[in-house]
Amino acid sequence: MIDKGLATTALGWHLHDERRRARTLATLKSSPFDRVRMAALASRCSLDALEERVEELAGIGVTAELVLLRPGEGIEDVDGAARYLSEVVPRLAPHQNVWWSLTDDPGAFPAFTEHDWVSLGNLVAEEDPLHHPLSITVDAGSPLLWRRVWTHGSVRARSPRDAWVRTRHHHKPVRMDFCGYEGDADDPWHSLTPEEVVVQAWDGVVRRRCVTHGESYAGDDGLTWSQDGGTLKGAAVPRLALLRQVLAAIPDEAAYRDRDAPMLELTGEFYLEFCGEHRFPERSFEVPDGRYEAEVIDTWEMTVTPLGIMKGPAVTVPLPGTVGQAIRLRRVP
Repeated sequence: MIDKGLATTALGWHLHDERRRARTLATLKSSPFDRVRMAALASRCSLDALEERVEELAGIGVTAELVLLRPGEGIEDVDGAARYLSEVVPRLAPHQNVWWSLTDDPGAFPAFTEHDWVSLGNLVAEEDPLHHPLSITVDAGSPLLWRRVWTHGSVRARSPRDAWVRTRHHHKPVRMDFCGYEGDADDPWHSLTPEEVVVQAWDGVVRRRCVTHGESYAGDDGLTWSQDGGTLKGAAVPRLALLRQVLAAIPDEAAYRDRDAPMLELTGEFYLEFCGEHRFPERSFEVPDGRYEAEVIDTWEMTVTPLGIMKGPAVTVPLPGTVGQAIRLRRVP
């Protein structure tokens, strides 16, 4: 099954005053994102306030992916974590627009063992009668990723290709919930160019390792989107809106095919290849006999260029020889 949504990160947007919160909600409503990763923040946000924010997100059609345990929140041992989870999960589980992320940084809890994380994950699952999606964000090579309690994998990696290589045999869906943010900070993980972000997002979709968006540009107040919400400033976001449209039209049964450029295909019906940083002059496809509508998508310029109907079994699509091109073939009568 193809993940048709796009997520962004705004970990502490709900901790700010009403004016900034309203700006965050307006930004999300007009954005291509239908899910936001946000911290539950046990020591700084009451359950009443957290529930109100989840309800506000539901009102604009956005899911709250709640990162339940984060460092510096006064939870230092497993018993304390279990007590907190036993309070917050039953309270928020009745809301339809909730996902759970147990933590985005297991290494920040050195006293917790792999067994502890699995036990806490089982506790979340037991306290949640609606069985919302549940994950823990780990390195793509972590053995914790494979434990049965998680409904899907959430990984940290340098690129979608790296994530795919290290999780290709995983038996559940895998997302890339951190591989860097668009921004201009000193930290390399928080200073990706918008071009890099767009490439990662498209590459992740085609490899079925959807990438969660993040943005680290500081405003005049020193606050950033991915820590504090507010307004999105980056050049990647409008390009991701096009990606969201393309995502909506991908057949659920489309599968990843590994060749010299990543591709999703439903044999004889649908093909989506992302050329990424390659500057191919053309691309050839062997397809079953039939008629196919061919399009070239410029992922940066946000154009979709129709090339008319091409006939199988051999289809050759000309390209402009620039980076960031995608090709879509769809069977027509």
